[in-house]
Amino acid sequence: MVKQGKFAKSSKLRQIKEIRKARQEKNDRTITPAQFAQFVFVRYGLTLKAKMIGTDKETIQRFLIEWVDNAPLNENWSIQQLAVETLKKINVRVPYQFYRAIVRNWSKFQRFLKREIPAVPLKKRLLLTDFLTSEAFEKVVARQLAANTLLATLGNNPQLMKQINLNQVATLAENFMDGNHINWKKVEAAFKPLPFDSSTAPDTPTKNWLAKLSSEK
Repeated sequence: MVKQGKFAKSSKLRQIKEIRKARQEKNDRTITPAQFAQFVFVRYGLTLKAKMIGTDKETIQRFLIEWVDNAPLNENWSIQQLAVETLKKINVRVPYQFYRAIVRNWSKFQRFLKREIPAVPLKKRLLLTDFLTSEAFEKVVARQLAANTLLATLGNNPQLMKQINLNQVATLAENFMDGNHINWKKVEAAFKPLPFDSSTAPDTPTKNWLAKLSSEK
């Protein structure tokens, strides 16, 4: 007859083996590149989104969507490069208040990327490099806001936009800065003659979000 203590010990060993097996299976589980974006968006919904307030919840989510759509899955992410490229892609499709929101949430957003992206169970994990301090990111945003001002002034005319030179952008971006930070009063004044039109939004939820965002002071 097997003693109770002996049986309990055998049971415990089986339980430990099952736990180890389950953990190993979890660690071995991978997703395909096609599943990457949805995986990241779900993680945002479960983590960072809960820390956002007001329109920031949707604004940062939409920024993440644009970021992921613009990011490669076959090479490591340079945060600096992706920040520049993603903002350039977004350009004047959003009001300046969008940029103000991502600036005030940059530290949280970058921490989310730093924590979550390398943890996504792709067969080849992604690594992140070239992180941006809040001050450095503000300079990137100031430059994009300067470009947006010139684009909006020229009515997005392709021919006229060819006349924009880097010195113009750099000078205007510098004017938006007070030290290491953007002066949003100056940005507001620059865009005041160029009201944002949300009527061209692709759908009603986007239109409502843009209208609410552009009305923020």
